[in-house]
Amino acid sequence: MSQQHNISPEQRLPFLHRMIDDLPAEELEVVELVLARLEMDRLWKEVREGFDEDWASGKYDRIDEVIQEVPYDNV
Repeated sequence: MSQQHNISPEQRLPFLHRMIDDLPAEELEVVELVLARLEMDRLWKEVREGFDEDWASGKYDRIDEVIQEVPYDNV
């Protein structure tokens, strides 16, 4: 495994595909969960960056005021 640090990005994808192809079927669920978590983390980072930009640009300056205007009996 330590040898994969010397593999170029172009060679890494086929290498990983081969590793997945060689896994026993019962271990594929773990790989799927890890990949799903990586995707979730990547998407969350994008969402957070968007919120940070919106906060910095002042889009939420009135959020406390707007929340106070919402009637609680509708919640």
